[in-house]
Amino acid sequence: MEKKEILLLQEAERKRIAEELHNTTVQDMICLSQQLELILLYIDQDVTRSKLETAVARKRIKDIISEMRETIYDLRPMIIDDIGWQASFERLRDKLLCDNADLCVRFDIDAVDQSDGITAISIYRIVCEGCQNIIKHSNAEYIDVSVKNDGRFIKVCIHDNGDGIEDEIVFHKNHFGLQFMRERVDALSGKMEIVSSASGTFINIVIPTEREVLK
Repeated sequence: MEKKEILLLQEAERKRIAEELHNTTVQDMICLSQQLELILLYIDQDVTRSKLETAVARKRIKDIISEMRETIYDLRPMIIDDIGWQASFERLRDKLLCDNADLCVRFDIDAVDQSDGITAISIYRIVCEGCQNIIKHSNAEYIDVSVKNDGRFIKVCIHDNGDGIEDEIVFHKNHFGLQFMRERVDALSGKMEIVSSASGTFINIVIPTEREVLK
């Protein structure tokens, strides 16, 4: 992998983390700050109300800590290096099901060589981002993910039965989630194709195990 590709990959990862922190932790901290202001307002006027607000603030702090742990836990090298390739996807599936009780999630994951330090974690990140995009935008009832490795190519398919993706979004380079996935795939010399309709979306990715650019 060229130095420029590595830098682009690192920048994409920074953007992903910044987006995640902005949409979760930062917003939660703003709410917590407002909660503490309420406590200060009530502490001399209404002790009972201030205690209730303190209990709410305490729970919010615990939730923020939990979210931060999730973010940290998902960062390399912890997730794959600590619990393994298959277990990482099992944990991702369990988290998706825990957060979305009505969702059906199926994973079919082949082993992938982790020796280069980038392919496996990139594929994991691509699948994570694809699943999160489905949950956020598609109203899908199921997610079907496969990662198949025939020795020459790694083929990733992310399929859902949601609302589909409009053409202008598919080809819009500033769409954060899809752009993140494209940058990952490009850095691995792969190709990504999106086939979408009102009945669902297929994201098909082909990554060569040898770093030869696909034609």
